[in-house]
Amino acid sequence: MKKITALVSILLFSWTSNAEHSWADYHWARTTSSFDLIIINSTTGDWDDYVTQATGDWSASLVLNMVEDTSGSTAKKVRRQCKSPEGKIRICNLAYGQTGWLGIAGISIDANGHIITGYTKLNDTYFSTSYYNNANWKQSVTCQELGHNVGLGHQDENFNNTSLDSCMDYQDPPTPIPNTHDYEQLETIYGSHIDSYDSYTAGSGGGGDGGVCNAPPGKGCNKAGANNDVGWGMSLGRRGNAETFVRIDHNGIRHLTHVTWAIGH
Repeated sequence: MKKITALVSILLFSWTSNAEHSWADYHWARTTSSFDLIIINSTTGDWDDYVTQATGDWSASLVLNMVEDTSGSTAKKVRRQCKSPEGKIRICNLAYGQTGWLGIAGISIDANGHIITGYTKLNDTYFSTSYYNNANWKQSVTCQELGHNVGLGHQDENFNNTSLDSCMDYQDPPTPIPNTHDYEQLETIYGSHIDSYDSYTAGSGGGGDGGVCNAPPGKGCNKAGANNDVGWGMSLGRRGNAETFVRIDHNGIRHLTHVTWAIGH
């Protein structure tokens, strides 16, 4: 059985600076110096412009070209689960509820440590409020979550630090686009070597329903009886507002969830 690890980065509302901001060593396997990564757009029309800009901004990288697939289903069930076929990323929006997060980026990892699928969720429960319902917040979160999907971490997680003018930096008001260091980090991640296979070509057919279960704990495919596994699992420890959980499902697949808690949580 192929062993897959699923990881999730969650953007919440309050958040240390790091000159190198890769997300661990996670990256897509590729046999060429640059590659095309399909982003299945399953957002509703009010998010389309933000997705188009973010994929275009990340495509300015010398090592990555994000190709937007506009045929993604916008059915509510699809957007709630936001599962992606292997080799692709799906991006979705929905009123996911009072979860404490604005956006989530999740990736699944093969036995060689390479990303084979990813998803981004944008939480309309908060984006429908007057504070977050504006272009800067929507563009910044879209940009940041897609950045996580290709292996980038946060440049800085302190809202009170000087702005780095990057969507991978936590600021209020936020920056809606990547900066030079984001592109340099992508070149460091993808320019240092090539791999023996392409993990971004494993899927078949845009807009498919493949991928791991990433429904909220206790919901959908994570509902009790659906796969006998519920929730985030065991905490691996908390540092400040950051905490990581691990759950091993009944198939032996590890699911890691990275959470940055809001102040007071």
